[in-house]
Amino acid sequence: MSASSLAQRWAAVLIESAYSPMSRRKLTQHLDEHAARLRAGKAAVAIGEWLVRKRFTGPDSLRRTLEVLGGEFPPEVLGALASGYVRATRDQLFAEQEKVKNSLLKAVEDAQRDLHDSEARFAQVFATTAVGIAIFDLQGAVVEANEALAAILGHEEMPKELFAEPDAIALAAACHRLLASSVDSDRREWELACPNGDTVWANVVLSVLRGSDGLPKFHVALIEDVTEQRMLQEWLRHQSLTDLLTGLPNRASFTDKLESALASGEPYTLGYLDVDSLTIVNDGLGYAAGDAVLVEVARRLRAALPDAVVARVGGDEFVVLIHGSPDVAALAAMIDEELSEPVYLEGAGVAVSTSIGFVHTSGTGVDPTTVLRRAHSTLRRAESGGKRQWGIYDHEADAADRARFARIAAMPGAFENGEISVEYAPVSWVPGQPAFVEASVRWGATRHDDVVAHADALGLASRLGQLVLQDACSRGEPVLIRLSRDQSRDPDLTAHVRSTLRISSFPASSLFLALDVRSMPDGEENLEVLHDMGVHVLLHEFGGGFAGLSTVDRSPVWGVRLAKPPSERLARQGLALMVPLLRSAGVHVIGGPGDPDELRALGVDLVVSP
Repeated sequence: MSASSLAQRWAAVLIESAYSPMSRRKLTQHLDEHAARLRAGKAAVAIGEWLVRKRFTGPDSLRRTLEVLGGEFPPEVLGALASGYVRATRDQLFAEQEKVKNSLLKAVEDAQRDLHDSEARFAQVFATTAVGIAIFDLQGAVVEANEALAAILGHEEMPKELFAEPDAIALAAACHRLLASSVDSDRREWELACPNGDTVWANVVLSVLRGSDGLPKFHVALIEDVTEQRMLQEWLRHQSLTDLLTGLPNRASFTDKLESALASGEPYTLGYLDVDSLTIVNDGLGYAAGDAVLVEVARRLRAALPDAVVARVGGDEFVVLIHGSPDVAALAAMIDEELSEPVYLEGAGVAVSTSIGFVHTSGTGVDPTTVLRRAHSTLRRAESGGKRQWGIYDHEADAADRARFARIAAMPGAFENGEISVEYAPVSWVPGQPAFVEASVRWGATRHDDVVAHADALGLASRLGQLVLQDACSRGEPVLIRLSRDQSRDPDLTAHVRSTLRISSFPASSLFLALDVRSMPDGEENLEVLHDMGVHVLLHEFGGGFAGLSTVDRSPVWGVRLAKPPSERLARQGLALMVPLLRSAGVHVIGGPGDPDELRALGVDLVVSP
């Protein structure tokens, strides 16, 4: 919904629910600004207070505001707005209560001077205010109460005993405590009993009324029904801790439960689950079907693990917290069996599997976010082996992954600080004549293959490719550049190459671009366009598979750069047979770095020097 449409709907419900002298146009402008602040995650509490200040405090003002905003903002934002509204209402109530108290005190004092007038004023306040009022003697017995209080407590008419016995005892005890203290007023939220068995939550202000001589004469209780506001706050709190789709605890709620479990020092097992292939259900049957699958997964996990804490912590991610250290292999098999039974959606029997990362933990002082991260990291390693996999936390593998991910995450800063450099190695024809140089990138101790893999992981492949291409073309000598998988299939690759060649006045015939054979056939269009531009096109990481040989056969490939030679005898024999086959097809073969004699024995055309 657009911001202006939301503001207009909001203004409409506020005007219907309460009176304010503000014009609709001005109100809509204010609400448009407030909606923008809510989208920015700011001032939700202040906006709730603003509604009260502007007198939008009708019986339905808050409820209808939340209905309008409910589809646009998360529960925590709505909760903050409601909290500001309730707090401002309460402060307004307290101010009114203070005025009432002062009026009562003034009425009692004035009664000594002008009994008739003071009684008339007091009776007016006492009878017409919406706030419940009870006057107690110094022993805590009710002397008088108004009809508003009887209605709040659920009485159809003024009863002989206004308060239930436990509440009457508690109020009398509070009166005695006030007399024993030096404080004349006490504010608290009490739960009061009703005759039908229900309860009412009320803000109660209990005060001492003193006479002109300064001595206590009575106690007065001002009582405001806040049951609806309290229920609303409880609902919003529940919503902020619950996944709205499945009804399971959400990440925030689960983190609290995990922290409590870990604080006990007892052993627990955390399983982090990812629902396999949910995207297939969403794209094939629609998102409603995907949501239905998630709801069913939640139901079956709760049924299969009744004693575990089950939560949904992401789109298709669930966690289970199990007391003790169960056999995770048996646990994974049980979960897989539970989810393998198809659920029928739109006539299709849909079943899902999960991949799971398990962590055993025990002892106090363990950070819950660390345990969650370990379980998630274990899940990702398990998923690298395919669908329906599980794994258990391995400290050494996790440490290696963290170091690698930390290195990858720092790559943008390395670009900015000029830490990534381009190096060149000579490439010679087998008889020994120089042919061209090969460009490679380096980042500290990280060499070319790892640098380009890191760039692909972060989506920096195009940026890295432009860095190498610009540096290589600026040298003015023939150069070979190996592209990563993502660079090889980048739809903007040819445009970048054409622009760089034009800016640097570098001849296309002096550029040798090697596309990663593993990016084929996605990169074949780039291969053909580059060839048409006059660039010499190669394939690198070439190991002689059927797909690679097929690409060579149907594409204008100038040459191939062999992958690192295998150590197994049969594989090396296959490589020795493949090189003549490639050369017979008119393709130049590049090998190395490696043993020059061994490379010559293979029959390669060119060798990369170490």
